[in-house]
Amino acid sequence: MSKLEERESRRRASIVGNMIEKPTEKTPGSRGRGRPKEEGRELKKRIGLSVLPSLYEDIQKIAYVQRKSTSELVGDILEKYRWEHQDALREYEDIKKA
Repeated sequence: MSKLEERESRRRASIVGNMIEKPTEKTPGSRGRGRPKEEGRELKKRIGLSVLPSLYEDIQKIAYVQRKSTSELVGDILEKYRWEHQDALREYEDIKKA
């Protein structure tokens, strides 16, 4: 038996060899890499906004002081705006129904 064949037979007999030869079985519903998908979870939508550089710099500074990301800060501001304008959302729904 050659040295290569001897090493290969020892590798197959080892724990590492068993792991290589027998790949792990995927559980039903697993899709491969990454975090498993959660149903019912709302995903964020990536958008682009155009703002003045000085305004963006100030928003970044505020977010830094509040220990939030700029995205989180802007999201909070938009949620507050949506809450304050519930009547406009209802009006929109009424217009779309007609």
